[in-house]
Amino acid sequence: MAGNTANTGKWIKSGLAALGAAALAVPMVGAFATPVDPTQQVVEEEAAEAALTPEQTEEARNLFGSWSCSACHVLADANGHGHIGPSLDGNDAMDKAFVVARITNGQGAMPGFGGQMTDEEIDLLSAYIMEVKK
Repeated sequence: MAGNTANTGKWIKSGLAALGAAALAVPMVGAFATPVDPTQQVVEEEAAEAALTPEQTEEARNLFGSWSCSACHVLADANGHGHIGPSLDGNDAMDKAFVVARITNGQGAMPGFGGQMTDEEIDLLSAYIMEVKK
């Protein structure tokens, strides 16, 4: 039994040493973490929410029509009255990243337009949809 007590003591000491090393590691992780700058997040959100110019709005409206988006989707600002795809007007479940991904890659009956439209056109069309669907 004396041998078991010695082994148990070694395990306890090893466990305490590991616990101590872990406790020392936590502050070190904090030292290497990048602090979050809340002003940067606000700037990014404002940039994402920046209103389109009248020229950009007109260009995006033309894209919506020329790529036949209005044949499938309801979007009043672009005179879209389709009923095949979901209505874009009042659709609060969408964010810009979702719209970009759906236009680029498609899904279900909707074809993907990545490679046909430029990334800039997809970004503009997505920003337009997000701005006027409200």
